[in-house]
Amino acid sequence: MRSVLRSTLTTLLMGVALAQGAAYAEPSQESLRASEPERSGTVRWTEDLATGEGSSDLVHTRDGLLYEPNAVMRRREGLLRLTGLYTFPARRLAEPVDTVRPVLQSNAFPGMDVEVDVRVRLASGAWSEWSTSSAGEAVALPRAGTEVQVRLALVADEHGRGPVVRDVTLEGSRVGGTSQAELQTLVPLTYRIYATREGLVGGTTANGHVIKSNDRFVALPSRRALASNGGSEYQVKVCYSKTAKCTTTSVWDVGPWNTKDDYWNPSSVREMWKTLPQGKPEAQAAYQDGYNGGLDQFGRRPANPAGIDIADGSFWTDLGMSNNDWVDVTYLWTSGGGSSTGLVIDSNNANNDTAQGYIQVSANWAEGTSAGYYGSGYFYASTQAISDPAVFFFYLPAAATKTIDAWWVAGTNRSTTAPFIITNASGTNLATVSVNQQVNGAQWNTLGTWSFPAGWNKVQLSRWTTAGSVVMADAIRVR
Repeated sequence: MRSVLRSTLTTLLMGVALAQGAAYAEPSQESLRASEPERSGTVRWTEDLATGEGSSDLVHTRDGLLYEPNAVMRRREGLLRLTGLYTFPARRLAEPVDTVRPVLQSNAFPGMDVEVDVRVRLASGAWSEWSTSSAGEAVALPRAGTEVQVRLALVADEHGRGPVVRDVTLEGSRVGGTSQAELQTLVPLTYRIYATREGLVGGTTANGHVIKSNDRFVALPSRRALASNGGSEYQVKVCYSKTAKCTTTSVWDVGPWNTKDDYWNPSSVREMWKTLPQGKPEAQAAYQDGYNGGLDQFGRRPANPAGIDIADGSFWTDLGMSNNDWVDVTYLWTSGGGSSTGLVIDSNNANNDTAQGYIQVSANWAEGTSAGYYGSGYFYASTQAISDPAVFFFYLPAAATKTIDAWWVAGTNRSTTAPFIITNASGTNLATVSVNQQVNGAQWNTLGTWSFPAGWNKVQLSRWTTAGSVVMADAIRVR
């Protein structure tokens, strides 16, 4: 991640313009484009800096997008370099690409850096992991696709001063070759990893989430699998053998120790530490075996072998952990089964941003914790001819067409006709979808796609169906 100051000509050819003092004269974007001939089959586009999303320390100024780290609460072992992420909306291209090269205009003094992450939508509808381009180099995507998303990573120097980005242009092309999708397994990968408690209530995660008490998420030491703020594109299932408890939650932060250690990937894909066995975090190898001189990516000596941080609600409540310990982690997206970006409303309102979505149930609904639930537990109730639904509310600031997915824990006593009632903000029932909750558990199941008005829309899981079974209210996703 260390930034190397290059000559002006070389830097421009690589796609990043570095300011080198007051006398430095930068070319216009038009001249930069003119110096690079158009290649056959190339798709070129420019991201609008006004349309992205990031934390409050990414500031729009007259000069461009400035990274100005404010009172950031640092991870307990301390980060030497602070990074701000700015994500643009997903974009559909006119033709498929498998290689993307960024051409940036930015001001970045020595010690600062600007990296570009790109991901592509897979055939399953899920996103690939993020692929990173440093210094404007072309980055290969795991497969060709027409829907891509771009994210900037602005890195501050040791004094907390960040770069300014003025223009983000990208070139996509289809080069061909072996697809990394071939590396996907039939089932998600699982490894035994040392886990530490994240804590840091009131701080901000790498994806911009403000950590609250009893929060639910995890951190992994690479932003390749970092989900969007509130998103569930990349999830892990964590199981703790000492309590026989498991939880499924999203990756919302980067750490511990390293920031470029995607240890779940094989060496052909792994960003750093390619000589380590797949599934072994670098911090663990440094701590146990003296790997890399016993130091992490930043030259620090790890105080533990941690390869995952777990937020308080998942750590204490869902897993029943009282101390840092070894857990079994399943990286659910590694089989291509990750989910699309969307708003998830969990059955536990402690996991929800209640300004965007929440659940409401009566006292007749009981709490359950059988394996396979989303987030932290679920509600269930017996079926009978009674109007007593579990109601998932979600807010839309403007009218939009949305797809609704549902998650439940399957079992033999579940209803085969569990009725999900889709109701818009005007009170109109758009559809009733009956599903068989004895099958397809522990995954997202699509209920359908509808047009919703602005305001508080809702999905109701009714109890009013054939008696003698139960219905499961676990989570819904709006995408």
